[in-house]
Amino acid sequence: MSRGQGRVYQRGTVWWLDYGLGGHRRREPTDATTKREATEILRQRIGDRRRGRIIARPEKVLLAEYSTAEDGTRMLVGGLRYLHESRYETDGLRSLDRARQCWDNVEAFFPAPTPVTVVTETRLKDYVKHRLAEGASRQTANHELSALRAGFHLAIKDKLIATAPTFEIPKVANAREGFFEEGDLALVLAALPEYCRRVVTFLRITGWRVNEALTLTWERVDWEQEGIYLSAWNAKGKASRLFPFGLAPDLKAILEAAWKERGRDPFVFKGPRGTQLGYTTLLHHWQRATKLAGCEDRIIHDLRRTAVRDFLNAGVDQRTIMELCGWKTLSVFLRYNIVDQDRLAQAVAKRYAHPNGTVTAQSGLPTATAQ
Repeated sequence: MSRGQGRVYQRGTVWWLDYGLGGHRRREPTDATTKREATEILRQRIGDRRRGRIIARPEKVLLAEYSTAEDGTRMLVGGLRYLHESRYETDGLRSLDRARQCWDNVEAFFPAPTPVTVVTETRLKDYVKHRLAEGASRQTANHELSALRAGFHLAIKDKLIATAPTFEIPKVANAREGFFEEGDLALVLAALPEYCRRVVTFLRITGWRVNEALTLTWERVDWEQEGIYLSAWNAKGKASRLFPFGLAPDLKAILEAAWKERGRDPFVFKGPRGTQLGYTTLLHHWQRATKLAGCEDRIIHDLRRTAVRDFLNAGVDQRTIMELCGWKTLSVFLRYNIVDQDRLAQAVAKRYAHPNGTVTAQSGLPTATAQ
């Protein structure tokens, strides 16, 4: 390229870009394997510069930046992680704990302070291989990549960087079909501390989502009408919900026990310190309890599927179950309608049942002829 338009050069096996912007010199590593590929990337950078898209120094932007307070506490003060978590806090998103968990795993591979320029397509593939080797599922790795990608997009929006690496996040066929039998769940409950046992039983009865239970406050519990009201703001589907508990003795007992220990904290389910029970704490105890119970393949969300199955077995219609548990579309609900062989067998038996208690053949169907 002509003088003043930058240059590409190779250091070891890595091709680098060298160009000027605003009177400052910029150097960036690339994933290019040939000089031609590196030159194409440089032309793209120059084009972005002319359009005013590159207005910062990406090598100075970090994935996460920390400072140490006077008491020795490590505080997150900047970087892509800070942008992402701040957005969750500002928007009041319920899955903040899950986002933090994703970033913890990302930082274990890209320790702070890592500049964003280190995160290339090749390193992202290395990250996925590393996580799968650690035993994480592909879907878990996808969630973590999504958190990292969101951080990049927020940095671009704030004009801290101009581009982001390409994130390959393949869709995973992860529709699960797990549910609990009473014996297995009893073993899990026995291995949980009391404050976790309450919320797990609540989820088992109501079929609600985990964060809907963890963010439930006492102002949503109507003792006079004996109903739990979930606001549209707290519900994933943005639709309010009512779950009557007057005729559910187990659920009523949980609420009454929690009410006696409510203190000043507004949340129904509290952790060991008397404050809101966090998802990470619950997940830690859940994984330990399921391992002790010999059903470590079960996840908390299986409680939601179990509740659906039990409502169906009790003869509750689909529309009512959707209103109680919080589904807006039938297609999503049907994914949770677990195939229960015993229930299907009973349905077939009803079709062939005769009033006198015997089983009869249905007329009008072709029959096999002996040869």
